[in-house]
Amino acid sequence: MVRPEIKRVVWLQCKLTVVAVAVAAVWSSGDVSAVVSALMGGLTAIVPALLYIRVAYAVRRASPAVLMKAHYKAEAAKFALTLLIFVVVLLFFKDLSVAAYFSSYALVVLAYWFGLLIKTEK
Repeated sequence: MVRPEIKRVVWLQCKLTVVAVAVAAVWSSGDVSAVVSALMGGLTAIVPALLYIRVAYAVRRASPAVLMKAHYKAEAAKFALTLLIFVVVLLFFKDLSVAAYFSSYALVVLAYWFGLLIKTEK
């Protein structure tokens, strides 16, 4: 079971991806490449974050050293996947709207950091 804070951050990232796609659609007057670029930008941040969660939280109860090692492994996997997605998108998506792609990516990554700062009352 994933902790509620983690679910909240991932849902925030998903919601902001939808917002970025909507803004790209309005901003580009419905240009499909801008909309798809914004979607791919959001997914470039979300998919590696999901991989991080899967790897880091695969170990439930262990010593602090083992838990820390799992987080280091998860961060390395997240970085590698993010880099791979960037390379694939930049090489193979010829109609990429660079502004929409990187704006959406940046928005979703910032949501990760701000999502961690948001406190919920119990």
